[in-house]
Amino acid sequence: NIFAPLHSVYTWKVKWQDFDQDLYIGATVVRPGQDPYARNKFNQVESDKLRMDRNVPDTRHDHCRHKQWKSDLPSSSVVITFHNEARSALLRTVVSVLKKSPAHLVKEIILVDDYSDNSEDGALLGKIEKVRVLRNDRREGLMRSRVRGADAATAGVLTFLDSHCECNEHWLEPLLERVAEDKKRVVSPIIDVINMDNFQYVGASADLKGGFDWNLVFKWDYMTLEQRRARQGNPIAPIKTPMIAGGLFVMDKNYFEELGKYDMMMDVWGGENLEISFRVWQCGGSLEIIPCSRVGHVFRKQHPYTFPGGSGTVFARNTRRAAEVWMDEFKNFYYAAVPSARNVPYGNRLEMKKRLGCKPFKWYLENVYPELRVPDHQDIAFGALQQGSNCLDTLGHFADGVVGIYECHNAGGNQEWALTKDKSVKHMDLCLTVVDRSAGSQIKLQGCRENDSRQVRKMSPKACDHVQSMGGSQ
Repeated sequence: NIFAPLHSVYTWKVKWQDFDQDLYIGATVVRPGQDPYARNKFNQVESDKLRMDRNVPDTRHDHCRHKQWKSDLPSSSVVITFHNEARSALLRTVVSVLKKSPAHLVKEIILVDDYSDNSEDGALLGKIEKVRVLRNDRREGLMRSRVRGADAATAGVLTFLDSHCECNEHWLEPLLERVAEDKKRVVSPIIDVINMDNFQYVGASADLKGGFDWNLVFKWDYMTLEQRRARQGNPIAPIKTPMIAGGLFVMDKNYFEELGKYDMMMDVWGGENLEISFRVWQCGGSLEIIPCSRVGHVFRKQHPYTFPGGSGTVFARNTRRAAEVWMDEFKNFYYAAVPSARNVPYGNRLEMKKRLGCKPFKWYLENVYPELRVPDHQDIAFGALQQGSNCLDTLGHFADGVVGIYECHNAGGNQEWALTKDKSVKHMDLCLTVVDRSAGSQIKLQGCRENDSRQVRKMSPKACDHVQSMGGSQ
C-alpha cells in the first residue's frame, strides 16, 4: 500500500464559520524580509490578508441569476489534492465550496495531502464539518492523488478542484444538472482569474473553449462562428469543448471508473487533461464548459514545486503516453513539433483503449476539433532552423508578426518549422515572408500563397544572418 491511512478523523467537528482562521494561518505567515512569492509563486502576503469567506464579484451572465435548477440533483464528493499549498489559499478553497453550495449537494470534501512538508496543513482542516483528510506517505503527484480521493469518495458524482480556487455563486448546480442528464458528460466551469499578485478576482470570457497545438500544450480557443450560431443566441448554452483545462471538472463516479480513472503512470502534473479529454471523446463521452458555473483560479507563471528529472521531462513523458495511446498516426505531428519526446520512455495503455472500443483520432479531428489544422502530409521536412546556438523563432507572434532569433531550446514549439513540397518555409499555416527587398527588411509570418516571390524559398541556415537577433533564451 503506497498510501498512508486516513490522516485525521476528529470525533468533534466545527462549522466552517467557527473555524479559527487566524490560528491556522498564523503559523505559516511570511515574516518581514522574506520573499512573499518564494514558497507558492504567488503573493502569499496578499493571500493571507483575505478572509476565508471573502465576497467575490458574481461574474455570471444575468440569465444565470434567474435560472431555476432541478431540485433532485445528486450530491457530490469534492476532491482537492495539494502539496505545500498556502494555508490561506487552501482554506478559502474549502470554505468557498461549503459557503457557495447548497448543503445537500456537497456530501463531503476529501483533501488529499500529497506529502506536504507540514502534515498539519491538511490535518487541521479535518476539524471542519464534511471535510475528510487523507495523506500520502510519499509524493505521488496530481493523478495518483486524485485517484486516491476518488476511490475514497462516497457520493455518486466526483468534483475535482485545484487547491487555490474560489467558487462563485451557484457554481455547483449547473454542473450537476448536466451530469445528471447524461452520465457520460464531463463538465467544467468557466475558470475566472484570481490575480497572483493582488488576488483581485476577474471574470473570464464566456466565448472560449479548450484546445491545443501539435506540441500538445493546452490553449484557449474562441468559439468558431458556426459554434456561436448553433447556440441560437443563448449566451448560457453549454459549450462543447475539445479539451478541458484539467484542474476543475465534474463527472459521474461510475463513468470515471469505467473509463479507467486517471493514467496512474503519469507523474506529478501535466498532460493529464489532454489524456482524459481524448479518452472521454474517443470512448463515447463528451466534454462541456458550462457558462452558468464560475470558479476562480490563481494562475501562476511558475510551478512552486519540483519535478523528478525536471518539468520538461515529466511533461514530455506524460504527453507522449497520451500521444502513443490516443493519436494513432497523427502522433507523428507531435513528434515533429517536440522531437525530444521521441527519446522519453512512456509505457503504454493500449489494452484499455481496445477494451473500451474507442474511436480513432481521425474521428476526433473530424467531429470534435475540425478547426485544428492538420499539417500537410506532403511537407517534406520538419525541425529547427539553426545556426550555431541560435534558432529561428516566431517569438510567440502570429499572422503578420515579425520572426527573430532565440537560443535553441530543442523543444519545438516556436522554433518548429516545416519545409513544404514547393520549398516554402512555414510555421503551422503561416509562411516566412520578406516584407520588401530593401536592406534590413523584416521577415514576417503571413498566410502561405502560391507563386508569391516574397515568400522565403529553400531557406538555409545562412539566412538566419538576415533575421534580427533577439538574444536570450525561452
